[in-house]
Amino acid sequence: MNDNDEETGRLDAAARWYSELQDPDVDLETWDAFRAWERDPDNAEAYRQIEASLAIVDRGLRAGRGAALPKPARRTRLRTAAWLTGLAAALALATTVFALANAGASPPPLTYATAVGEQRSVTLADGTVITLNTDTALDVAYSPRERHVTLQRGQALFEVEKAKAPFIVAAGTSRTRALGTQFDIYAQPAGVAVTLLEGSVSVSTSPEQKSLFGFGKATHPADPKGRVLAPGDRLEIAGDGSQTVSRVEPGAALQWRSGSVQFDDVTLADAVTELNRYSTTQIRVPNPDLAAERLSGTFPTGEPEAF
Repeated sequence: MNDNDEETGRLDAAARWYSELQDPDVDLETWDAFRAWERDPDNAEAYRQIEASLAIVDRGLRAGRGAALPKPARRTRLRTAAWLTGLAAALALATTVFALANAGASPPPLTYATAVGEQRSVTLADGTVITLNTDTALDVAYSPRERHVTLQRGQALFEVEKAKAPFIVAAGTSRTRALGTQFDIYAQPAGVAVTLLEGSVSVSTSPEQKSLFGFGKATHPADPKGRVLAPGDRLEIAGDGSQTVSRVEPGAALQWRSGSVQFDDVTLADAVTELNRYSTTQIRVPNPDLAAERLSGTFPTGEPEAF
């Protein structure tokens, strides 16, 4: 069982306990069993999440319809009924949070994507130009207060037009904020890299959650204040929240736009991983000694046979 399955199991158990304990005729034996289960800190946290979730639903229903949540089924019913009550509460929470979050929302975001080996440039309504690299997907949502982009995967170059509304790109746990500038963001499975080419940006992080709707344990601490980058700075944010800043040449950072990639003393394994992004023909290096060899140079993308 992985961490997500274990946490889901705890939340399901917490929902069942919540249903059991709402019965006004609940006996001491049930309370004793609950207290024994709650001694585990993770179980106690799961129960607090269920309580908080139902409080949100209750407030939403009171505000929207002037009604409170119905009382759960009595203990005289089958235990299965209590279990279903817990699942219903979770579903009600999901529905209510979604409805509250989207009340008065702006139109649906625009989605742009590229296939493997494809590049694409799009010009937004304010004149901002986004160039998507291979196998990239992002959503664009503009409102009077904020220009917001969510980079779902891949890499994109942002040439942002100045405007009163801030331009924000969310990628992984990072949020890059700019007014008028040029920067590159690469969202990888292992983390996010932000490279500033012109102007100035501030990059902040928020803790990644294990579960939906903001419930669950944070995998790393938040960095709400952010880090201000200077042109030529490359900020790498790993999955554990650790950050590393290095200096890069702007030309090298944008090499991919010309259909090539530049390596400077990297392992063959890392070079192959990067080149494999651009082609459905994948290169494999099964020999670990060979994979550890280091290389430098500029290579065309989408030509694995030549490499």
